[in-house]
Amino acid sequence: MKFKEIIFSLKEDEEKLVDTFYREEFFNFAIEEDEKGNKFLKVYLREGETLPDFLKNLDTLEERITSPGDWTVELEPFEITEGIIIDPTEKLKEYEYGKIVIKLSPGLAFGTGLHPTTRMSAYFLKKYLKENDKVLDVGTGTGILAIIAKKLGASLVIAVDVDDQAVEVAKENVEKNDVDVIVKNSDLLSKVDGVYDIVVSNILAEVLLKLLTEVNRVTHENSVLILSGVVERKEYMIKEKAYKEGWNTVERKQEREWVTLVMKRL
Repeated sequence: MKFKEIIFSLKEDEEKLVDTFYREEFFNFAIEEDEKGNKFLKVYLREGETLPDFLKNLDTLEERITSPGDWTVELEPFEITEGIIIDPTEKLKEYEYGKIVIKLSPGLAFGTGLHPTTRMSAYFLKKYLKENDKVLDVGTGTGILAIIAKKLGASLVIAVDVDDQAVEVAKENVEKNDVDVIVKNSDLLSKVDGVYDIVVSNILAEVLLKLLTEVNRVTHENSVLILSGVVERKEYMIKEKAYKEGWNTVERKQEREWVTLVMKRL
């Protein structure tokens, strides 16, 4: 499938823009930063799809026709959290480093593992996941967190995303890492069955609020929630909603304006 890639100079607030993308249910975008700190927005339009109105006032730098095979981002291997290496080069071997290595072909819009919300989610997965836990990753994107969970010893990992392209990218990364992770399309928990020891979700606050209304169905009294993608000014919303649904925040981590919360039953 071919896409039109449109690149914009990004000068407005990144958080507000991402909020707008999710509110408009437009997921085919990526935000990148060069070595000088300049930020760029990349938008991908399918054939016949038009540019969303809220983007029409941005300065266009470039347009081109592209395909999914062009979306791999050139990155060097990096440690997403202690003991876990993300390897976009796909050349590292675990036995050479004595650490978990995740081979990753980053896809458009769905993250490379460099974003603070992904790093903090990985940190808490490593801290709380016990061998043979059952893990549900809601809004999996590239599948990074699901793959990490499996390599940390989870007995069952289900990864879901509402976007078909995300599901495709996640399946490719699962195959690259030769792990047994079930990836499928689901609008939050609409197609999810079973009960899980850990539910991790790196989305946005507004989506997490909806997830919290459904999550009791797929968790038990000792389950752990790892909720990420929350900007600091919206943290109170998540905590209040979680408390109403029977959850209490037991730990938090913050990088820049982004917050990740760990929750357990009251």
